[in-house]
Amino acid sequence: MATSTTSKRAAGSSAPQSSNTKTVDPDGVHHEYEFGGPLGVTAMMTFFPALFYYLYVCLFFYDGKFATPQDVSTFSGPGGWVDFASTIVGLVREHAAPNKRAATLYLSLIALQLLLAFTAPGVVQQGLPVSRLGGKTLTYHCNAYSSLYMTIAIVGAAHFFGLFNLADIIDLYGPLLTIATISGFTLAAIVYVLGEKYRMSGNLIYDYFMGSSLNPRIGIVDIKMFAEIRISWILLFALSMGACAKQHQDYGYVSPNLALFSWGTGMYLNACAKAEQSIPQTWDMSYEKFGWLLSYWNLAGVPFSYAFSAIYMATHDPATYRYPTWVYFVLFPALTLAHCIFDLAMGQKSWFKAQQTGTYIKRNTFPQIPGTQMKNPKVIITETGSKLLVDGAWAVVRKPNYTADWCQAIIWGLSAGFGSAIPYWYPLFHLTMLLHRNARDDARCARKYKKSWIEYNKAVPYSFIPYVY
Repeated sequence: MATSTTSKRAAGSSAPQSSNTKTVDPDGVHHEYEFGGPLGVTAMMTFFPALFYYLYVCLFFYDGKFATPQDVSTFSGPGGWVDFASTIVGLVREHAAPNKRAATLYLSLIALQLLLAFTAPGVVQQGLPVSRLGGKTLTYHCNAYSSLYMTIAIVGAAHFFGLFNLADIIDLYGPLLTIATISGFTLAAIVYVLGEKYRMSGNLIYDYFMGSSLNPRIGIVDIKMFAEIRISWILLFALSMGACAKQHQDYGYVSPNLALFSWGTGMYLNACAKAEQSIPQTWDMSYEKFGWLLSYWNLAGVPFSYAFSAIYMATHDPATYRYPTWVYFVLFPALTLAHCIFDLAMGQKSWFKAQQTGTYIKRNTFPQIPGTQMKNPKVIITETGSKLLVDGAWAVVRKPNYTADWCQAIIWGLSAGFGSAIPYWYPLFHLTMLLHRNARDDARCARKYKKSWIEYNKAVPYSFIPYVY
């Protein structure tokens, strides 16, 4: 992995230390296991890929219903659990085995995104000071917004002129899932081997899961940010567009249900791309390592499991999950409103952080939500001199972005109706993830800000819903 360009901050930079002084990196020491330690992460690396193959089989071969043994009371007898497992594995082997067509489609999209990451126009942003680099900052080339619309134009033209059919994405969902899974495991292994072995626990399995490298790069491209913005959400949107093409091919139209899901994923992808310059200022980029957790989920887990609603709708008659017309007049505005609140909260937070670090970049990307920039926002000044925002959406609850994000997830699930529970995987999983992340953030901030965090919790007492939680 190439080492990125780094720069010192003009404000607050320290005088050069003598060569005899050893700088202690407070973030470079492993303190405790997360996710249940080696046993827990082994279970996660086994369970989630297996679960997604099982749900794939349910969607394509069991009419979206949960598949079960014919006789749940027997383990090895006829129709029991062993026969059932053999059936599931057999269907995966027959229909989800990797093939040349799937590999070409998946890897071509990755290659296109990598090419655009190097060449597309954008802005240059500085990240937070990195302890591993002695307080230096990394340079990030943020061109996801232009890359997104160049990708849409290229893929759209390829579909229009018959170079490939977007509907093939749905027909090849199983093999694509396998290619993505292999890619996620492989990239994590490559980065682990070539990484700088930062903040290691000493346990091979756990360190592979969490990663060995903090800022892996290929030239100017940051792999963490590339995987999060250029791969996961673009793949999800591609699956959504593939579902639309498949439904139009089979039924002659795109249902309002699938249009609702596609509208949601499109807004979300656009929001991620237009605000890419804010991502280098996040804790994830300055502290979180790149291992299996980020590699697998961004390359396979997020796009292929969050798309379950689209897969269900593309493989079932739209008449079976259609709502009365008035429901769409509720769901479309509700989804748009939830997204705008999410975008506003994220925009206020990013603007506030950028003001503190002097890294604000004004961009004319669309849409610009009014109220993002606040004049003289209310803050709590902590014992360390940091400022905590208690204004705008962040005066209502401590995680307004999480609340709005989950509302979007619920509507994504509702888009597929009630014929299957599988489309509700995303809102259920997302809620679990948001609750875990909230608890993790709360514990970390309590350690960092001490009494000031107690004051902040009194000023903004609820995490997600006022007067509830």
